[in-house]
Amino acid sequence: MKRQVAYFLVVFIGFLTLFGHFINYSPLNNFIDNDATQWFDIISGFAAFLGVINLLQLHLNKVANRRNNWRYSIVTLAGFILMIIFGFIYNGSDVAMGPHLKKEGSAFYWMFHNIYLPLGATMFALLAFFVASASYRAFKIRNFEATLLLVSGIFLMIGRVPVGQLIPWWMALEIYICLIFAIIASRFKNKKIMLYSLVISMLALPGIILYFNLSDLSLFKIPDLQEWIMDVPATAGSRAIMIGIALGTIAQSYRIITGRERSILGD
Repeated sequence: MKRQVAYFLVVFIGFLTLFGHFINYSPLNNFIDNDATQWFDIISGFAAFLGVINLLQLHLNKVANRRNNWRYSIVTLAGFILMIIFGFIYNGSDVAMGPHLKKEGSAFYWMFHNIYLPLGATMFALLAFFVASASYRAFKIRNFEATLLLVSGIFLMIGRVPVGQLIPWWMALEIYICLIFAIIASRFKNKKIMLYSLVISMLALPGIILYFNLSDLSLFKIPDLQEWIMDVPATAGSRAIMIGIALGTIAQSYRIITGRERSILGD
């Protein structure tokens, strides 16, 4: 019965919220825009409290049973208790409790800005090395899609750094030629022919570009090219991903409010 009541509430509120966007009825619109959001904040607060209790139980059990890396759990619990003390019990300044969370001079403010923020910056700095290693594995040329990822990644990295501003047009052209031959290298059965073709292209194409006065094209400016990659292909891809996420959200919401999805109840 508890599951049925909980699921009835989910379906009822789901349909009520859905109809609130299509029916112009002021009490219903006020409920959707004001009351429902306040309820969500209250439920989120209780959910955060349950998460805190679960965190304490997890690390206390880890320390009590001396599991792997249990010493780090002691550091976690110590920091957790200190932040609770400075947030709810000890102020450390003349500021009243509550506003002291955002006022300079309080112990909580000092802990947040001198311990928490530097630790967060350190974590994000370490992520750069993980991203670099993941990029190295992803940029291996295995197929056409991986090749596009490699080429666009190279241009983005070069165009984002100051040295990219100093690359002349003819060097950008040589980079393009090398990338094209790297892609089509497997089609050459005779490597000498490939080498001769590469050398001829690198020597002849700059002269052709100068003859037709095409050196001022944005194609030969790496910063402009990387901006185009970010504005056109990357934006199109991100919008496609967002559309897919929206369609998936709609489908999942429909399954929940119609009773087809019961995973929210632990089934």
